[in-house]
Order: sequence, then structure tokens, then C-alpha cells
Amino acid sequence: MKTKVNDFEMHYEDEGKGPVLLLIHGMGGDSTEWASLIPELSKEARCIAVDLRGHGKSEKPNQPYTQDMFADDVAALLDTLKIDKAYICGVSMGGFVALKMALNHPEKVKGLILIDTAARIPPKTIEVGARWAKALTEKGLEAYIETEIKDIFHPMFVRRHKDEVKKFADSMRTRDPTTVAKIQQGYMKSPLTLETEIKKIKVPTLIIHGREDEVVPVEEAEFIHRQIPNSQIALIPFAGHAALLERKDFFIDAILYFIEESEKKTKKA
Repeated sequence: MKTKVNDFEMHYEDEGKGPVLLLIHGMGGDSTEWASLIPELSKEARCIAVDLRGHGKSEKPNQPYTQDMFADDVAALLDTLKIDKAYICGVSMGGFVALKMALNHPEKVKGLILIDTAARIPPKTIEVGARWAKALTEKGLEAYIETEIKDIFHPMFVRRHKDEVKKFADSMRTRDPTTVAKIQQGYMKSPLTLETEIKKIKVPTLIIHGREDEVVPVEEAEFIHRQIPNSQIALIPFAGHAALLERKDFFIDAILYFIEESEKKTKKA
């Protein structure tokens, strides 16, 4: 589905009934990141998976993309769909957008689910991103894909799930090569420094992080947990930055349980 949001056409998937669960992909990805989870998630929730501006099947305006802009787009989509509140779930950069939603549009957020993300751009993430950029510029697309996959997947998963890894590599080949540059321009225009601000977040928050994440260190998740008062954290052993793909069943169970418990507490209140 597509609809006009702010100044562009946004693509989104909409499946299921129940509490609204809005799913936000990572940098350079798209709504297909959730494709293997939605069949189960949509049995208990209305799943809306978006393609952020510049991603997937959404339009790609020629401008810097800031995290505030992404959050404003998501808020506008909820308005267009006449949805008052939703559980906002974001992975990696999508987690940045989810945090911005809770800070900039708190009236629209029932709860947060933050996956392998941070409240800032960690030094380790900058280091890894530079390595990816070097592989791309010096050796080409295939070297870049190989380098990123080595960093985001835990070797235990790669060992027995080569088809899943190949599927992810194939999806990387379809990405718009200009999108990441526009996001980086956005970071220069509006740096991500939410370390203090996130203390203001009051909604129930579930933080899930791969314990062996080599892109966003697990310490970032632990920091968010300390800062957000009404939060809980789950650290997944033998899982990396692609924990969402490596431990699908756990994520389905954890997300649906979190929503169910949050709904019970809301009704009691």
C-alpha cells in the first residue's frame, strides 16, 4: 500500500487485527525485514511495517534524511490511517526513530520495543561503518556485502543457516546506494544525542539486544535500560546485530507477550 505522507509517497504493509504494532526497519533496509515475523505477529496485533522515506518502495526525495524527519513521517502515517496510538518497534536505526517518536510524538506511543539500537551513534558503530564504506569504495559492492554480513550475523547462525544469510545478501543488492549517504548527511545536520532526553520517556519499553552485537555494543542497550524508568531488557546469547533474524521465535514471543501485558496494565489503570 502507498499513501501521501508529508512530501512523499510512503509504502507500508498492513496486516492483522488488534493493538497496533508499527514496525520500523534499519538503515538501508525496508519493510521486508519483518516478513518472516508478521504471519505470527499479525495473529494478535495489527502489524504496520513501513518503508521510511528513501527506502524500499517509498519515494526517495533528494535531501538529507534526519531521524526527526523519519519520526514525523511515521506520526503522519498514523494520522492518515486514523490511528491514535501504537506500539512502536524499531530495529537498529529504526530504534532511533522509535525513540524520536516517544520524544517528539509521545501522545501517539503506547509502548516502545527497541532492538539492537542506541541513544547515540556509538564509537564502535562509526568504526564498523567506516570499514563497510572502505570495502565498498575500494573493492566494490560484493566486498561490502561480505564485510557487513560478517559483522552483523553471529557465526553460530551463519554455520547452519546459509540460505537465510544468502537471502539477506540478495536483499542488500536491491538497495538504493544513495540512501545511506542521505542519512549520514542527516546525522551531520541533526546529531543523534539522546542520552539525557530518553529519561523523559514514560511508556512501557522493551529492550532486546544481541549479546554479541559487533555493530552496536550491548552496553548501549544496558544504558538505555538504566535511563528509561519503565523499561525491561532481554539480552540474547550467541546473537549479533541481526538478532531479529537469528532468533525469530524469541522475538515473536517477546513482542506479543510485552503487548499483552501492557494492554492488561492499561485496562487496569
